[in-house]
Amino acid sequence: MATGSKKIILAGGGTAGHIEPALAVAVELQKINPALQCEFIGTKTGLENALVPSRGFPLKVIPKVALPRKLSLSIFKWPFALIGSVFTSIRIIKDASVVIGFGGYVAASAYLAAVVLRIPIVIHEANAKPGWANRLGRLFAKIVTVNFGSVQRKWPESISTGMPLRDDIVAVSQLRPSELAELRNSQAKEWGLSPDKPIIAVFGGSLGSERINKVVSEYLSSQKYPIQIAHAVGMHNTLPIARTGYFPTQYFHNIARVYAAADIVICRSGAVTCAELAVVNRYAILIPLPIGNGEQEANADELMAKNSATMIRNSEFTADWLGKNIESEIAKSKAYSSTAVTVKIKETAKEIAKLALSVSK
Repeated sequence: MATGSKKIILAGGGTAGHIEPALAVAVELQKINPALQCEFIGTKTGLENALVPSRGFPLKVIPKVALPRKLSLSIFKWPFALIGSVFTSIRIIKDASVVIGFGGYVAASAYLAAVVLRIPIVIHEANAKPGWANRLGRLFAKIVTVNFGSVQRKWPESISTGMPLRDDIVAVSQLRPSELAELRNSQAKEWGLSPDKPIIAVFGGSLGSERINKVVSEYLSSQKYPIQIAHAVGMHNTLPIARTGYFPTQYFHNIARVYAAADIVICRSGAVTCAELAVVNRYAILIPLPIGNGEQEANADELMAKNSATMIRNSEFTADWLGKNIESEIAKSKAYSSTAVTVKIKETAKEIAKLALSVSK
């Protein structure tokens, strides 16, 4: 590390929900000081292996240590796996000035390594129900930042910053109607779809959703309620055959353009997705992930309160439900878009970057 420079470790991986906010903060850190060395910790199998290097940041990997969710033999192996992951993290972060964590499997190991090395910790909690890694990190953090006011009320020491968002998401939210229409037309044509008809964008996270993919496939097979669909099936899933009115892809690499083109988004209700939907004023059908601690249902509450989303449980989301309800959902999206108020964008990524530098060694 060059004399006088600082090494900043950003920990959070597995899904875009942990990685994208971390990337947004890293970008702001280097805007503040281009000499800062921002380095990411992830695992070999997480989406960070695609997203982080593509944005120009180095990535170091540690063993993935998932907390067992039920009693099994793995629960007895887990403490030893965690210790091994912490020791690997220590070697990576030993000369860091601060560790900024965003939750997920890698964050817990990074937090514990930082505690051993007495490196300051800053965490950001995106969800309405915090995960175990950030609940652990909170015990040792110099600064805790949160997205939801409900979490701040439970964690009175925390700072309510909102969600760090990518620059291109913010840019879409600030387009004039004519500019937005031009972007929609361009993206629709790229997909081979008509900009003059409603477009439904469907995705189930970076790895896709078996349930959502199955429903879309069955819906298309029925051919009873033809609509236009742009569908991201997941990075490692087989790509369906494209047809008139249907564009399949494995992953939406430019989600900002997807939001600009779509009339409705059908997706999970991860914290980052919900924050992006709110900023770009896009109506959504939300299908909370049925595992975890219920954070995705809690995340959806704010959009539901604004009448900008319909929430349906994973088990109740079927091709029959979609066929019966899609026309009314399109009508709701039109009603919402006509009354939506522009959200004032918080400079969350910049705020977290400055807070982290304020406590760095």
